[in-house]
Amino acid sequence: MVGFFIGLFVGGFVGVAVMCCCNVASQADRNDEKLSQDSSPTEDGKEENK
Repeated sequence: MVGFFIGLFVGGFVGVAVMCCCNVASQADRNDEKLSQDSSPTEDGKEENK
């Protein structure tokens, strides 16, 4: 019975940690899309950051 509760808490913690990692990855993807739209290549081919 004690093992069940330990597994319940560990599983819950791992589930929350995975959801947090997915949320961070989603936000990073959104930021990457914004950064790629903000920067435009110049005449010499190098990207210019605004």
